[in-house]
Amino acid sequence: MKCPRCSLFDIPEGAPGCAVCGYQLPGAEAKQAPPAVLTELDARRELTREFRIEALLQPGDQGSTIVYLAYDPRQDRQVEVKVAPRQPLRDAGAEDRFRRAAEAAAALDHPHILPIYRCGATANFLWFSTKQFQGRSVAELVRTNGPMDLADCLRILEQVASALDYAHRRGVFHGALSSGNVMLDANEWALVGDFAVAEVVATGRTAAEVFNARGPTPTADQYALAALAYECLSARPPGNEPIPDLSGVRPEIPAHVSEALRRALSSRPTERFPTVLDFVGAIGGTSPGAGQRAALFSLNPRRGPGSPIVIMDDEPEPRRVGRRLAAAAGIVLALGAGGVWLSLSTLPAAPPLQRRLGVGRPPATTAVPIPPTSGPPSTAPPDSAPRDSQPASVTPSLPAPRPLPPATKRVTAPRVTRTAPQPPAVKKSAPPPAVAHRMELGRLSVNALPWGNVYVDGQLLGTVPLRDLPVWPGTHLLRVEREGFQPYERTFEIASGQRLAITDIVLRELAP
Repeated sequence: MKCPRCSLFDIPEGAPGCAVCGYQLPGAEAKQAPPAVLTELDARRELTREFRIEALLQPGDQGSTIVYLAYDPRQDRQVEVKVAPRQPLRDAGAEDRFRRAAEAAAALDHPHILPIYRCGATANFLWFSTKQFQGRSVAELVRTNGPMDLADCLRILEQVASALDYAHRRGVFHGALSSGNVMLDANEWALVGDFAVAEVVATGRTAAEVFNARGPTPTADQYALAALAYECLSARPPGNEPIPDLSGVRPEIPAHVSEALRRALSSRPTERFPTVLDFVGAIGGTSPGAGQRAALFSLNPRRGPGSPIVIMDDEPEPRRVGRRLAAAAGIVLALGAGGVWLSLSTLPAAPPLQRRLGVGRPPATTAVPIPPTSGPPSTAPPDSAPRDSQPASVTPSLPAPRPLPPATKRVTAPRVTRTAPQPPAVKKSAPPPAVAHRMELGRLSVNALPWGNVYVDGQLLGTVPLRDLPVWPGTHLLRVEREGFQPYERTFEIASGQRLAITDIVLRELAP
C-alpha cells in the first residue's frame, strides 16, 4: 500500500511503516520485532507474570528447552517449567496443536507419567509446567554407568511401555520420547515426561511420520522406545544411519533382542509391532517367533499368549525342586522335634511350652512322644522308632498326643535318666541354625501392564512394579487388580532363597 502520509513509498506487507517519512501503521507499535537471538534472560523476564523463578535447572543451549525450578502462585506449589522459543515452530497452527496436546496430556493419570500442570505462551516463548522430580534421566545414567544389563534395561522398558500403552488407549501420543525425558528415582522407578509436547521438545531420534500432517502415532512412539532400548544396551543412540546391528556392539545379547529392535526401528510403520507391549514382550523373549530366548528368562508352566515371564537365578527341574523341598522339610521337622524334646526333658510342664513352640507348625512337631528322633537328627523319624518301643504306638496316628498328658508323669522318670548321655545329643542339635540359614526367604518381583495393585495371599503389598519382596518359601496366591480392569490371579511357588519375577501381566479393560 502507498504511504498515506507521503505517498512516495509502497509499504510492503508486514512492514511497520514507511521507510521514507517514518509513518507508523496503526497497531505497529504493539508489533515489536523479537530479539535476533533469544536468551535465557528473555525467557525469565517474560515468565515473571506466571511464575516466581527460583533456579535455572537447564540453560537451554543449542536450541534445547530451558528448564526452571519455579513457584506457581496460582496452584501454590513448586514446579518445573520448560520453555522453548516460538521461532522453530513449523507453521502458524503449531501453537494451537501444542496447547491441545498439553491439555490432553494434563488429563493423563498414570504412575509412570510425569504430570503436566499448565501450559501457555508469551510473546516469544511457549511453556508448560510439570511436577518437580528428584532423580536423573536415563541419558545421564547411561552416560555415567555405560551400557545396561538386559534385565535392567527390560525393567525400564516395561515401565515406559506401561505409560505409553495407557496413553495410546486414550488417544494421546508422546511424539518426542528419548532418554532425556525418561526419569529414574533412587528405586529405579521410571517417569516419562514431556508427554504430547513434541512441537516444543522434539529431540533425539524421531520417526519420520511424526513430521507429516498426521503427527505422532503409536508406532512412532514404539520407534522412539526401540531407540531408547538400543541406547540403554549400547550406551550410544542409534543415530540416523540404517538400522544398527546390536550384535556388533554387544555380542552377548541374544539374537531375538536384535531382531526385535530391527523390527521396531523399521522405517515402515506397518512392519513394526502392533503395540509397545508386544515390542517389550519380544525383547523379553515372549513373542512367538522371537528366536532363542535369553537364559535369564523362562516362561512359566501356564504357557500360552500373555502368560507371565518368570525370571529366576536358577532353573532346576521341577521334580528335583520337589525332592529337595521335601527333604529339607523332613530335616527341619525332625530337628524341630528334637529341639522340642530337649526343652521338654528339662521342663516337666511340657504342654504349655509345646503350644507356644508349635503355633503354625505341622502337628508332628507338637507330638510329645517323639523325643527319640532327636538322637540321630540327620536321619528320618522311622529310623528312631527301634530305639524306644514306647512312642511306636503313637507315631502311626497324630491325634494320639491328646490322651498322653496323664501318662507324662510316668514317663518323666525314664526321660530324666537319659539326661546323662545328653552331651552328644546337644552337639548334634547344633545343625538347626545351619538348616534355618538354608531356608532363606524368597524374593518376589511383580510388574503388570497397565499398572495395578498387588496382593499376595490377600495382603496388599503396593503398586507395580514391585521388586525383591520377601516371601516365605511355599505356594502363594498372587492377585493384581485395578478399577475398571479384570483382576489377574494365579498361584506361584517359590523356593528357599529363590529370586522369582513375574512380569508382562496384562490387565484386560472391562467392557463399558
